[in-house]
Amino acid sequence: MAISREVSGKIGFTCGDILLIPDFKDAVVLAGASGMQRAIHRVNVMEVPDVIDWVRPGEFLITSGFPFRDNPEVLSAMIPQLAEKGVAALGIKTKRFIDHIPQQALELAEQLGFPIFELPPSTVFSDVVRDIMERVLVQEARELSLLQSRFQKLSQQLLYGKGLEEFLQTLDEMLGNPVVLLDDADHLILSPQAERLSADPAVWSGLREYSNLGVSFMTIGGRRIRVYISAVNGNHHQRCLLMLLEWDQEHTVVDQLTIDRVGVLVGLEMINAHARKEVESKYVDQFLQDWLTGRIVTAEDLLIRGEACGCPMPEGRRLYAGLVRWLDGKPQTRMLQSSMRRLRARMAPYIQVTLLEGELALLLSVPPEGDPEAMLSLALSELGDVFGAGSCSICLGNAVILPNQVHLSYQDARKIHAISVICDFREPIIDHRRLGVFELLYLLPDNEEVRGYADRYIAPLLAYDAKHKTALLETVKLYYRYNRNVKKTSQELFTHYNTVTYRIERACEILNLRQDEGDDLLQLQLALKLHEMRPVETDKERMGHR
Repeated sequence: MAISREVSGKIGFTCGDILLIPDFKDAVVLAGASGMQRAIHRVNVMEVPDVIDWVRPGEFLITSGFPFRDNPEVLSAMIPQLAEKGVAALGIKTKRFIDHIPQQALELAEQLGFPIFELPPSTVFSDVVRDIMERVLVQEARELSLLQSRFQKLSQQLLYGKGLEEFLQTLDEMLGNPVVLLDDADHLILSPQAERLSADPAVWSGLREYSNLGVSFMTIGGRRIRVYISAVNGNHHQRCLLMLLEWDQEHTVVDQLTIDRVGVLVGLEMINAHARKEVESKYVDQFLQDWLTGRIVTAEDLLIRGEACGCPMPEGRRLYAGLVRWLDGKPQTRMLQSSMRRLRARMAPYIQVTLLEGELALLLSVPPEGDPEAMLSLALSELGDVFGAGSCSICLGNAVILPNQVHLSYQDARKIHAISVICDFREPIIDHRRLGVFELLYLLPDNEEVRGYADRYIAPLLAYDAKHKTALLETVKLYYRYNRNVKKTSQELFTHYNTVTYRIERACEILNLRQDEGDDLLQLQLALKLHEMRPVETDKERMGHR
């Protein structure tokens, strides 16, 4: 793959460049030729035996051999330590204090790829320092200039609104290697080269957990490569990562510095993008809420607002409204908002999501041959990943064809949601077919006849409980909730099995019902459901009215 790059060749002053300096024309490489690409950043003179504690990575270390004049074999122990410290190379001036370098030291240097130069006796150390540092400083100035030009070009690109995708494409071309941006929600933005790698997205998100910042390693398509990882604005376990893969050519120090520097630009752009999305999200939320509740009167207004919010009106599709029902406690608003954004990002355009009256409301757009339950199963799977499997159900309204009829489906969903709470339905997807007779009870008008029917069975139990400080009504409710299972009812009430049996028998005596008569028990169950579905008027208030 041919990749353009603004500067050809390597970047940095290396050990191999030493031999190009005129003052080093007589120097000889005795060992470690395979490490001649090591970068040199400074020069240090060693004339004491304990220099190991003072050396720094990237140094070209030179010595007259004085520290080893009585024991040259010390060099053999020192070579591995210098290599481990990151020293670039060692230059030794022979014929004054030592005649030759021990063979064992040379063999170790060869194995480690650690260059050892033999400097002629006429070498002046001040000339060595001057010659090398002049070239190092010139090279560093070039690198700083390159780094600055890269930063300036990329910042101009974002300033003119090119966006992160084009930003990464330019970075890809500059560095000649793939670039990957991983945000704090594990969403990926890939440069053109990275898109062609076809790596599993989990590979990138795994770097957050299993790799450190800086140089790390990963495997793609059976190939082991280096990757340079930089955090974008903060701790990399919680924030975004910018990653440069060593796929087509070797990283340079300037490449790594570029990734570190432009992370600031990426962070600012992501903040701006997040702010834009927040504003857009508010407009979308308001549109969806008005659409679901029927506050948009005309079809023309609906069409115009939908297009403005990026929610075009579907044609030839069935539309369904739905409400999420939480089975074991409603999450906090912050968590609901987070799950709303997650669903909106992953399920659009077929499922739109908003927070309406404190609940997660869904709007499905189903093609003629589509299956709404299959779509809702995907939404439930997404919610299960956040809140746990089986944490919620979706109450689904009836289908409508015209967009301006969506509020009718939403009204259906609200009714189904209310009944499912009262009757404690726990199926993943609940529609009107699942409600059965309880849907008919919900649709009954709240008139004197309906209230009288319910009170015929409920009022005597309320009166008895108030007079005797008992819990007959609560026991009967749980008894029916658990399908007349006395054992489960007693466990829920934390009371004895026989106590529950006695309370059920006593309630039937008060109401003059026969426990072995199915119609009598059905009458009581219907009265209980009507009681639970009545408007918000307390039992105490109803008793007072009597």
